[in-house]
Amino acid sequence: MVLAIIGDYLLGFGTISTTSDPDAYMGISWNVVPDWRYTVSSLLGFICAAMFAYAATELLRVMESNYDVKNSRLYQAFKVANWGGIIYFSFVHIGICLLPVVFNAGMEATGDIPTAAMMMLRVGKSEVIPLFIALLTCDLLVTVGWVGMVLKGMLPVKKILFLCCPVFGILFGQLLNLIAEGLDSGSESLGWLAMYLVCALCLTGKSETENS
Repeated sequence: MVLAIIGDYLLGFGTISTTSDPDAYMGISWNVVPDWRYTVSSLLGFICAAMFAYAATELLRVMESNYDVKNSRLYQAFKVANWGGIIYFSFVHIGICLLPVVFNAGMEATGDIPTAAMMMLRVGKSEVIPLFIALLTCDLLVTVGWVGMVLKGMLPVKKILFLCCPVFGILFGQLLNLIAEGLDSGSESLGWLAMYLVCALCLTGKSETENS
């Protein structure tokens, strides 16, 4: 997830931002950012997805083996979300990285921001539905499952730590945007990182105690 945060900032920071400049197209400041940033970001996203697949399957194994959550609907939502992440994360990140590359190509070919922006939006339309499904499947379901299990005391986690999840990470990112627009770029991945760190610190103790 640290790799994902770095990749997210390479993708999102300084790319586009809202502006009140009357000359801005669609109220957005469109910036040409070097393509290498999106190449590195896509590579980090691919590596992160493979590492996440291992982490997610290990976490689900620990939860099912050591805690009475297997038959809970909240856990099932959490499980579906993690499997969704294994399937979707690499596609989602690389798919999003393609959009600013299309904008850069449009600017190189035409030098016209409206034309380049419409090219990017045209490609983006084909990705909207799978991206929206991925957001609902992964971020929303994992948050519902996590918050529910923590607040109901199904896991040995302090209740305040229900905040450590992707949706609250995104909300935290909106506060960061008040400092500088684009600072929210890695906040979703930060939410996943926080949730997994809590799991690593709180859910392995029982297994280690029993094994000893």
